Amino acid sequence: MSEILVLYYSRYGAVEAMARLVCQGIESMPGCTARLRTVPPVSATSESTAPEIPSKGPPYVEQRDLDECDALALGLSLIHISEPTRPLYISYAVL
Repeated sequence: MSEILVLYYSRYGAVEAMARLVCQGIESMPGCTARLRTVPPVSATSESTAPEIPSKGPPYVEQRDLDECDALALGLSLIHISEPTRPLYISYAVL
């Protein structure tokens, strides 16, 4: 059985919705399971930290998630990526 980590960052929910659809696709493949994880919200205030456990949605990713899974599907919005580095992210996305 292959377990695929679906890791995403979603500010307004659109990327989260796509991540959930990716999980459905993974789960529809024989012998595959999906593990949905997210990351804490990005804050411009360095004094602010996110709680250890999110109040809703999937848990935050931990090192063991990366260690235990066979593959990684990564999702984020390119709107939040600076213009000079955007082509780098796009080139990795199509690999």
